[in-house]
Amino acid sequence: MRGRDMIRLLKRGGWGLLCLATAFLSTSVLAASEPAGQFTEQITPNGYVNWTTGVATATGLGVPPRNAVSAMQSKEMTRAAAWSVALRNLLEVVKGIQVDSHTTVQNYVTTSTEVQTRVEGLVQGAKLVGERELPTGEFETTVQIKLAGQLAESVLPKGPQITSPIARFAKVSPPAKPKIPYTGLLIDARGTGAHAALAPRILTQEDEIYGPDIVDRKFTSGPSVQEPGRIAWYFTDEAKAREHYKITANPLIIKALRATGENNTDLVIEETNAEYIEALPEHFAFLKQAKVLIIIDPK
Repeated sequence: MRGRDMIRLLKRGGWGLLCLATAFLSTSVLAASEPAGQFTEQITPNGYVNWTTGVATATGLGVPPRNAVSAMQSKEMTRAAAWSVALRNLLEVVKGIQVDSHTTVQNYVTTSTEVQTRVEGLVQGAKLVGERELPTGEFETTVQIKLAGQLAESVLPKGPQITSPIARFAKVSPPAKPKIPYTGLLIDARGTGAHAALAPRILTQEDEIYGPDIVDRKFTSGPSVQEPGRIAWYFTDEAKAREHYKITANPLIIKALRATGENNTDLVIEETNAEYIEALPEHFAFLKQAKVLIIIDPK
């Protein structure tokens, strides 16, 4: 049964009691089941986000109704209820996603009817990735939604675009170019207490080195972009991070000094590292192309 079929079942007469009966039922889904090296964050007891693959996952539990007239009807009603609960749980996961150091998706949903409608519509179109019938007759359903695409693009901050390196670094003598050109930026934020976000910023004491306003939007939107709206990817393992398509074989690796901001999603780097990035045009170019990965401690 597809999701739309389940929704139609829930809309038929006599289903209100079933929805009410399952409203407070759930089953926990743990982020620990994801592959090693990928960074996952438990957002609610019933769902989590994989910040490496950019996927939000949630589960829902449906229980057999008391008013079913046949075993077949009971089974279909239970499946439909599990689907409904899973979608509700997924919506809570999505709302809990950190956009930047100060805001979550919930903040955007609360203040914008347009974003609320779009987010709720995307969740309704979630992908069914798992379903099982338990020995008790209950159904457990697992659903997923991608962060990339309409979700990320709906909440990604859109300030004036920064099109050139920071002026004060223009006076610095360009450092020697590496023998092998760097293919992206890998920030090691382990030990800083950093948290993941859709739009993290990389800072010095004085300036913003990287963030949504620095990325050229042609690299985050359009049919040729693999993961629209994403500007950072998170890993817990350096070797796994170096395999990612965004930075490929030879990333510039920089250690973050500390995490900052209200929710510790922004990272501060040394002035000399910022200077090295800003003083070479090819380095500033990979920032504009959103070729930035972050290594973070597992949760």
